[in-house]
Order: sequence, then C-alpha cells, then structure tokens
Amino acid sequence: MGDPVTADLTYIRWLGDRKGIEEQTTRWDRIILNREPEMQEWVPIIGKLRKRRIQVMGYWNNHYAGFGPGSIDLFMRLWKKFESEGG
Repeated sequence: MGDPVTADLTYIRWLGDRKGIEEQTTRWDRIILNREPEMQEWVPIIGKLRKRRIQVMGYWNNHYAGFGPGSIDLFMRLWKKFESEGG
C-alpha cells in the first residue's frame, strides 16, 4: 500500500452526530459528550503528520461534542501534554 498522504497539508473535520446531539441539547455553550478518548487517538496521528512537516488544519463543529470552542480547548490541552512528553 502506498503513502496515503499526497499533499503538504491536510484538513480534518470533527463533525459528530447532529441528530443525536440535538436530542440532548439545543444550546451550544458547553460540552455535552466526553470526546477525550477519541481526541487522544488523534493527537499522535497529527503528531506524525507534523513531524513530516505537513500542515494540519482542523475544524470542530458544535455537533461533535456540544460546543466547538470547548472541543478545540480539549484538543489543545491534549496537544500540549503530548508535546511536553516528547511527542
């Protein structure tokens, strides 16, 4: 199998289950679902891309966990921990 990376950038979208989360909330001001386990899986994958000098852009919508900015904050906390541990 060849290298799945075919460009010097990648764009990742974390979208979530719109119908499922809208059954739990109609407000987008707080985290509804704990997505930390999934996010922990993404961090080292993105780390490998960054080591290859591939630009990574990410997008989280509110349906991913209930609050897009909160999802970004979670990712950044996990990323900083990953980097501090030598990742």
